[in-house]
Amino acid sequence: MSIITDHAELQKLCEEIDRSGRCAMDLEFIPERTFEPVLCLVQVATDHSAHIVDPLALPDLKILWDRICDPNILVVLHAANQDLDLVYGLSGLVPQNIFDTQIGAGFGGFGYPIGYGKLLNQLLGVMIAKTESFTDWLGRPLTTSQIEYALEDVCHLLPMYDKLCGILKDQGRLSWAEEECKRYVMAEKYQRDRGNDYLRIKGASGLNRRGLAVLQSLSDWRNKEAIRTNKPTKSILADNSLVEVSRRPPQNIADIQRIRGIRPDQIRTFGTPMLKAVEKGMQVPEGELPSWPSSRIPPKREVLLADYLFAILKVIAYNADIATELVCTRDDLQALVRAHRENGLSKSPLPLLQGWRKDMAGDKLIKLLDGAAFTVTIDNNADPPIQFTA
Repeated sequence: MSIITDHAELQKLCEEIDRSGRCAMDLEFIPERTFEPVLCLVQVATDHSAHIVDPLALPDLKILWDRICDPNILVVLHAANQDLDLVYGLSGLVPQNIFDTQIGAGFGGFGYPIGYGKLLNQLLGVMIAKTESFTDWLGRPLTTSQIEYALEDVCHLLPMYDKLCGILKDQGRLSWAEEECKRYVMAEKYQRDRGNDYLRIKGASGLNRRGLAVLQSLSDWRNKEAIRTNKPTKSILADNSLVEVSRRPPQNIADIQRIRGIRPDQIRTFGTPMLKAVEKGMQVPEGELPSWPSSRIPPKREVLLADYLFAILKVIAYNADIATELVCTRDDLQALVRAHRENGLSKSPLPLLQGWRKDMAGDKLIKLLDGAAFTVTIDNNADPPIQFTA
């Protein structure tokens, strides 16, 4: 174990990763104080050692990110989504060879999503204490307790991966888990269009089209200000304040002062740029005003069919010992029902019609929609208690 604080030590770690051809990684970061999360620690383990890389002492981690995103190096994480988002944000690199033990656990009958500590205990019989969950990872020097906690989060990942892979191989599902982990190598996953952030603001749906134009302009201004100052967007101006300004657009500072919830210090700092953003929204031509995306209300028959398919899907997933949450959502099933009725299955990009989902459940659900007859057998004393056959 070591805490890496200089480039020479980091180079040695990278060479060890190269020799191993695989590593485990975990990140500690603080997301709530700034526009982008602040990286505090990078924990890396190989088959031979575990290390903490200190990004406060080593702000340039390019050689490490190059390994993490190398297609020839397997990187194992647990609940990888936020960690890899941060890696992309810091490096601009898209990971290429990722295995998420949380996803693997969902295919192995351990449930999804399952926490790291619970899965570690079930796979390897190791129990860890979550004593530093809300510690200040920016503080230096790190305490012994912080160091031990950080290393516990990474040093068991490769043994967990090996054990989990053995289980998945025996079940014939390793390829399914690996396929699902390919979600992390899709560049579009990491590319967010902030131009539509205003549509995600609570209360936006209650605005008219002119109000939406003002809200869009205000949201764009707030994002730019948050990026410029590296502060959370809502610390610039709260969502409900943006909506209220958009509902009754102010023409001067006095008008802003009459809007509840906007502090005097915010008015002093942001009053003028807010008015400019409001004016920009008010000047959008009538024919170019944004509109709220039409929300399609599904017919009752579509909802009924989707609910029926969801019940069948739960049986399929239970019998296969795979977490239903990994397979699809109710919205996916409604889309499947709609595509089937409109004869659009052949052109549909629905997940249920792709890869392992199609093999496990999609084909069966399509047969049901085609009108195929199934026999359902219920035995309250059996496990699984429900079986259905064509």
